[in-house]
Amino acid sequence: MKLTFQIATVFILLTGFVACNYSAKKETKTKANSLSETLKTPDASSFKKVANFLSPHEIDSIVNKKTLLPDGKVRPKGIKPVPQNGDDFRKAMLDNVYWNGVHVVNGDFRGASMRSAKCSETNFSYSDFRAADIRWTLFDRSLFYRCNFSQAKLFHDHVTDSRLDSSDFQGANMFGMTGHRASLKYCDFTNALMKDVEFTHADFSHSVAVHTRFIRGVLSNSKFDYCNLTDSDFTGAGLEGASFKQAVLRNVNLGGAHLQETDFTGADLEGCSFFGAEMRNTRFTNAKNIPPELQKLLKNGQITGVIAERKNK
Repeated sequence: MKLTFQIATVFILLTGFVACNYSAKKETKTKANSLSETLKTPDASSFKKVANFLSPHEIDSIVNKKTLLPDGKVRPKGIKPVPQNGDDFRKAMLDNVYWNGVHVVNGDFRGASMRSAKCSETNFSYSDFRAADIRWTLFDRSLFYRCNFSQAKLFHDHVTDSRLDSSDFQGANMFGMTGHRASLKYCDFTNALMKDVEFTHADFSHSVAVHTRFIRGVLSNSKFDYCNLTDSDFTGAGLEGASFKQAVLRNVNLGGAHLQETDFTGADLEGCSFFGAEMRNTRFTNAKNIPPELQKLLKNGQITGVIAERKNK
């Protein structure tokens, strides 16, 4: 009896170990696949045009197709005073709406006008905001997990302390947005306009931001680890204390950027321009394809000074 119990115990432990090992390998493989997808650079011909350049016909083609709820049911028409999960607010006039604390999970806001609204501490996860006009709106301390903001106008919106992970911002006009401490991991910002944004202490890790304009952005102490930032523009950006560990920065313009205490450990810097960039204890440990004008300034894997030499063509 005792021997049988011992054999059974050993079998259970071995089974558990195999299961855990399989689960760990599966999780590692999933993360590896996810990273592989992030580092793929999309073809320029597939870029979505910036929101401001959409024609009325193109907006209609985005908005008019009806979508069903996850359970296959038709979306109920949204009622402005009492918004509910899954509501259809396509092309709705929601300017100046006061929705603080409201939940509209899986809502459809395509083509809606939601300017100067107050929607802090809300949950809009899984909602569709494609081609919507959402300028000057407050979304602080809100949840936007897996939302679609592609080709939306997000001009001067506020998303401070909000979570927008795994969302789509392709072709979005995000000019002047503010999102201190926001979480934007695993997002797609391809061909988005992010000029003059303020995202300090934000987390963009594992995101794709190909051909994205971060010109004059205030991005100090933010994370861009494992991001694909190919062909993006950080001219004059404030990146003090920012982290670009293992990021792909091929052909990125960092001219005139503030890079004090910035970390490029393991990053791919092929074709980058740093002309006029200000550095202090800027780290390049194990970085790949460091431009020649930087190589000569490296001391113990770091650079301090202003880059006065243009990149070699």
